Amino acid sequence: MNILVIHETEYIDKVIFEYQIIPEILASRGHHVYVIDFPTNWSKQKSPSLFSPQTRYDNVSRANKSRGVTLFRPFFVRLPAISRMSAFISYFFLIDKVIREQQIERIILYAAPTNGIQTLLLARFHNIPVLFRSLDVLHQIVPSKLLRIPTLILERAVYIFADGISAITHKLIDYTVTLGAQPGRCSYLPTGADGDLFFSQPKDQELLASLGLKADDLILLFSGTMYNFSGLTRIVRGLPEHLARIPNLKLILVGHGEQAEELNKLIHDLGLQKQVLMVGLVPYSEVPKYINLADVCINPFDINEITDIIFPSKIYQYLACGKPVIATRLNGMLDIFPPDLPENGVFYFETTTQFFEIIEQVCSLKICSRSLTLQEITTKLEEQLHTMSNLNREEN
Repeated sequence: MNILVIHETEYIDKVIFEYQIIPEILASRGHHVYVIDFPTNWSKQKSPSLFSPQTRYDNVSRANKSRGVTLFRPFFVRLPAISRMSAFISYFFLIDKVIREQQIERIILYAAPTNGIQTLLLARFHNIPVLFRSLDVLHQIVPSKLLRIPTLILERAVYIFADGISAITHKLIDYTVTLGAQPGRCSYLPTGADGDLFFSQPKDQELLASLGLKADDLILLFSGTMYNFSGLTRIVRGLPEHLARIPNLKLILVGHGEQAEELNKLIHDLGLQKQVLMVGLVPYSEVPKYINLADVCINPFDINEITDIIFPSKIYQYLACGKPVIATRLNGMLDIFPPDLPENGVFYFETTTQFFEIIEQVCSLKICSRSLTLQEITTKLEEQLHTMSNLNREEN
C-alpha cells in the first residue's frame, strides 16, 4: 500500500511515540509510507530567510526499524503566529501533490486544526479513505485559549467526516461521538510499547554506576515529555518528608519539556541533587535501559481536561519491562487497567502521602501484565485500512 500519515507536529525532533513507530513498522513491512508534518522547532533553527520552502527528506528513521519514511514539510512563513496560518494554506497544495505523485491509497490522520480539513477535502476528492487516530483531546492542548474554540470547531468537523476513527481509550470514543462522530465508524485500539525494544532486562550495572547509583537504591523513574501537568513537582516537593523512612529512595527523570527548568530549580532549592537525577533526552534505543534500572515507574499526571480521558503510552513501556506503575486515576486508564487488581501492575494514588506509601508496597513486585505491542497494533491498523477502503468503494 501507498500510505500517507499526516500530523501537525514535529516528526524528527519530537520525543518518539507511536506517530513515528507505526509508520516505520509499516514501511519495514514493505508499504510505501509518506509523512507530512509541521516543523514545530523552526524558531530554534537559525535561517537568513523569512520563508521556509516546501521540503522533502528521504528515508527518515527515528524508531530504529529496517526502513524509514519519506517526510514532506509545507511552505510557511517563519514568523510567530503567522507560521501555522501560512502552512494552513500551503497544506492544500502539498497534500494534493503527495496524493497525486505518490499515488496514495490510504491516509492515517493524527491532526485536526492545522491540516485536518485539507486532508479530508482532498481525500474525498481523490476517493481515498481517511482513518483518524485519536490520542488526545486536541483543542485542550492548544496553548492559546483564544484558539481553542476555532480548534474545537475544526476538530468536530474531522470527527464527523473521517471514514473511520481509531481511539486509544474508550473515553476518547465517547468524546468523539459527543462531537458528532458516527459510532459505527469508531473503534477502540490501544497504543502500546515497541516490542522490539521494551522488555524486561537486568539492570545495566555500568549505567547504574555512571549515574552515581547503588545496587541497593530504591529507584523511581519517570520517562517522557515533562509537560506542565506532569505532576512531578508535587512528587519532588513531597520527597524530603519521606527520605527519613526511605533513605535510599532515588528518582530518575528521563526526557525534557516545558516543566524541565522549573523542576531543575526546585531540585536545587530543596537540595535534592543526589536524590533526583534529571538525565534529559536520551536516544530512543536507550530508554529501555533506564526503565529497567527502576524498581517502580510513575505517571503522576495532574488530572485536568487534557489528561483525564487519555492513556499515556509510557505506561505500556513500563509494564512491558516488568515494572509496577504508580499513577494518578485518569479516567482513560481506569477501564483498561481497573483499580484494585494488583495483577494489572498499575496502582493508583490520590495524595502525595499515599504515593510514597504505595512505593514500599510494590517495589519488590515483578509484573507480567500482557498488553498489545505496537507491532500487533500496526497489524490491526492495517486491517482497518483495508476494511475502510472496501467500504469506501462500496459507498461510491
